[in-house]
Amino acid sequence: MGNELITKADKMYDRELFDQALNLYLEALKNADEIDKPYLLRRIAECYFYKDNSDIDKALQYEEELLKQKTGEDLLREKIFYVTILAEKDREKALNMLKEMLEEARSRNIKSILPEIYNTMGLFQWGTDAAEKNFKSAMEEASKTKDLENYILALQNLAYMEAERGNNLKALDYLKNAMDTIDDAMKGISKTKRKEFKESYADLYDQAANLAMDMEDFDLAMEIAQRGKKLD
Repeated sequence: MGNELITKADKMYDRELFDQALNLYLEALKNADEIDKPYLLRRIAECYFYKDNSDIDKALQYEEELLKQKTGEDLLREKIFYVTILAEKDREKALNMLKEMLEEARSRNIKSILPEIYNTMGLFQWGTDAAEKNFKSAMEEASKTKDLENYILALQNLAYMEAERGNNLKALDYLKNAMDTIDDAMKGISKTKRKEFKESYADLYDQAANLAMDMEDFDLAMEIAQRGKKLD
């Protein structure tokens, strides 16, 4: 019965029906075994966080319970989501926790988590010089660890922040870098997975095309739009 509830809840979750999913996850948690429990705690925290009428305290409650079951690198990774929730209540406290996590990751030589920590720190400091520095650090560390997702995310963050500052040309340069990175990555992806991979970055191409339109470079906007549709 527990697995059936989880399957139904996952379907609701995928449709972003978080309230309905939440009720099913909570019911499944009552009789969950040690294998399902961590998954359910995370999903419940996500539902409380993402639903329209967010309940930050409840989200933190279930995340805190989940953190007790994590150790080492897994604990650090889970803390990133915890501080993301916490930032809705106390951004300064969340940022300080991230700085402590950064020091811990460095002292323990856990390099793979550094790009995500830097990107998250940048988001908490959005619009500042510190945010720009952290996004660039995320790029640098992601390049070292070949973390494609966080590398492109850092470029997007930098681009969107520059666009908000009115620096459209600089923003477009960051997005062009991201598009080039995506094209290079696609060379190593099977044809069956290329469409799904590129579609996951559709918003990046839309943003770049919109920036080109704002700059009244209509040929470039069309070129970017076509580039976004090209799958091979």
